[in-house]
Amino acid sequence: MYTAQTTIDKDALHEDLVREVDEVYEGCSTHSAIAVLQSFNRHFSSRPLTRPELLMFLASMAAFNRHTIGGIAILAGRLSDQILPLLPKVGHEIGACVLDAAVDEYGLRETITHVELARNFAAYLGISTEEIEARENACSAAVELGDALFDWYRERPVAFALGVHTASEITSVEEFVPWHDIFLKFPQYRFSREMPEFAYLRAHYVHEPNHVNNAKCCIARYLDVLPGEYDHLREGARMYLSLYGKMFHQLSERIFG
Repeated sequence: MYTAQTTIDKDALHEDLVREVDEVYEGCSTHSAIAVLQSFNRHFSSRPLTRPELLMFLASMAAFNRHTIGGIAILAGRLSDQILPLLPKVGHEIGACVLDAAVDEYGLRETITHVELARNFAAYLGISTEEIEARENACSAAVELGDALFDWYRERPVAFALGVHTASEITSVEEFVPWHDIFLKFPQYRFSREMPEFAYLRAHYVHEPNHVNNAKCCIARYLDVLPGEYDHLREGARMYLSLYGKMFHQLSERIFG
């Protein structure tokens, strides 16, 4: 009887875990910020941007992502530090789900670092690194989100940071898959898919869907060990998406009116 009851409890826990992971994912996918991004992308796909518009867009993306690459690597270590005392044999595997994204960002697979790719991409469009790095060229909401991400990845509870990371991966697919096609669509941008300067979009187009799968795997395994952290995780995702939606609303208004 005791064994049977234990099996039932495990089955119930598994069902709850699947539901919670789905809720996190659906909460991100149906958040109003996604609709704001999709609206931006429709405008983005309607015409090529002028140089001042490209500068604002690319400088905003730089300001927004300024601390993300280091933050992802730090989050992987924080996950391991939190989980290893509870799972000393396999705890690193949970952090590895996040570290896999950092491997791409740091250029340890088939490219140079993604920051270098982004700067090369901008340079091909005639926009210098100095212009991209100047925070005054970015929209204010991108600067606000970028500054917040420094603290969120490093100082907030691990589960909160994992929620931020999960939301970031989900939105990245909605960014880079359309942007890949948009920059190939208009001859004014002068890109072809295989040229080295296009590697920034090509690499994200290839790898971002797998990053989402890794993030879902990570939160499932994390919540299986620490189910009480669910609310912190959801809070991180919500706070990220709130500022993210603000950023793309601002970009839409300033670029497309």
